Amino acid sequence: MRPRYLVLAVALLCLLALPATALAGDENAASKIDASVETVLKATGGDEAVPVIVYTEPDATAVVADSVPAGVETTTIDEFDAVAAYLTDDEIDALAGEGDVEMIVADNPVFGFDYASSLDITNLAIGLADVASPAEGGPDGSGVAVAVIDSGVATTSDLGDSRIVGWKDFVNKQRRPYDDAGHGTFVAGLIAGDGTASLPLDQGGYATMQFRGVAPAADIVGIKVLDSTGSGRASGVMSGILWAVAHKGQYGIRVINLSLGTNPVAPVQFDPIARAVEFAWTHGITVVCAAGNEGESGPGGILSPGNSPYVLTVGATDTRQTATLDDDAVTYYSSIGPTLWDEFAKPDVVAPGNRLISMRVPGSYIDVTFPQNLIPVSTYAPTAPADTAPSYLMLSGTSTSAPVTAGAAALMLSADPSLTPDDVKVRLMTTADPLPDASVHQQGAGLIDVDEALADTSRSDGYALSEDLGDGLTILTKDVYAAWDRTVWTKYGWTKFRWTKFRWTKFRWTGIGWTKFRWTDLGWTKFRWTDYSSTKFRWTDYSSTKFRWTDLGWTKFRWTDYSSTKFRWTDFDWTKFRWTILIEGQ
Repeated sequence: MRPRYLVLAVALLCLLALPATALAGDENAASKIDASVETVLKATGGDEAVPVIVYTEPDATAVVADSVPAGVETTTIDEFDAVAAYLTDDEIDALAGEGDVEMIVADNPVFGFDYASSLDITNLAIGLADVASPAEGGPDGSGVAVAVIDSGVATTSDLGDSRIVGWKDFVNKQRRPYDDAGHGTFVAGLIAGDGTASLPLDQGGYATMQFRGVAPAADIVGIKVLDSTGSGRASGVMSGILWAVAHKGQYGIRVINLSLGTNPVAPVQFDPIARAVEFAWTHGITVVCAAGNEGESGPGGILSPGNSPYVLTVGATDTRQTATLDDDAVTYYSSIGPTLWDEFAKPDVVAPGNRLISMRVPGSYIDVTFPQNLIPVSTYAPTAPADTAPSYLMLSGTSTSAPVTAGAAALMLSADPSLTPDDVKVRLMTTADPLPDASVHQQGAGLIDVDEALADTSRSDGYALSEDLGDGLTILTKDVYAAWDRTVWTKYGWTKFRWTKFRWTKFRWTGIGWTKFRWTDLGWTKFRWTDYSSTKFRWTDYSSTKFRWTDLGWTKFRWTDYSSTKFRWTDFDWTKFRWTILIEGQ
């Protein structure tokens, strides 16, 4: 709501006329409304419904949902004792007066991460040249399902209907898989596309190069939480994560990929999506998150839920279109750690994310908006029939490096189903190849090396948490928070307006301070984690419960002795699967 200027005398008379008990009740109700709600009401003018999450007393979600005005759609998240809805200012005030309501906060906007530009090498850069191909009996992801929580998943020639084993639509409630944005399908292709549309000549196709995912036999579970323009809400992402956990056994979900994120508004213990991914991780699902594309903003740019110390957070590298690691570099847009508020060491690893090629969804938002990113058939299948439609397009961003890593996790779990999420994280970090010109805050442990990770035998004896480096101001300065404050309101603001259509310049955000967000009022006890038993997992060989940068000896990688012959580019079967740039781009 816009500031309401009232005549002081009238206001005082109204207050004096109220009984003391009524005043106390109003104060109690007002204390339940977080300042973030005031922010979003101001941003939208105060005269329309805004997205909020209502936290309730234990097991009271049904009662609170019934208290919401008739006709208002609600999303109940029982595992977090929460109800999400679009409510007006007056409706929020009324709901805050309910005894079963504990706290009302703004429902943060969430977006997919991609730079709309051209793409590049992938499989060779992450060491698949040293892994036996599926045709030779090497791991292919079979027996592992990856949940892609995104804009949906569409059936394509490279991802047949039988490979999409599960589906849930939290946006439009459709019963069959689809993807009106095209983002989720692109992500799924990097994980598990089988390259059917680019079948090589020696296999009966027309292609001189094949495009396929890291784990081409893995199954996909599509969970739609983003709309046709790639935007959604924190409550929707939370619901999607919890649905994946609930259906883990039914579909064989071992990995969740989250190529999306939002601004981190608080320490992770009070961050709703960070708590949701922690829930999935502790229930045996490896969660892979994009770090974010905020590298130009400097340190502290890791977005939620990649700020969780549990999950595997992935930054993006540029391979420079070469088959050697010598010129690989972290992209300028890949978010830099440590995390805001907590200063966890992030990202954990990096993977190729600049100018990658994957599956296209004709008529989707990305397909229509960025036609220059389509891959001409003539560039990869020059002898194909003239009427063959393009099957691939190009994108860049940590949205693309995350699924490359999720595919690697699927390969590891396919090869050894006994691995826990922490085993996967430890092995990928321990065997990663540091890039010599990037700091740990840019690259974490380094570029993932799949063949080394598959050969590694490390086991975690506890949660492999990313290292806690400080208290929020140990490394990061107040200037960093001020800079992020400016970035936040231009890209991830508290409003329901889609970023593609809204002009942020009409609002003045400079007067909004982080101290207005009273996250300390939320307690750990409201999240019911007690149904999880840590004895479910067996950790035997890995001694540290945190991955400490100070304990990782960089000298073990011996850059001066490192031999590029490790990657047998010329004599290995994978050379015909060239993940390479086809048109000029970013």
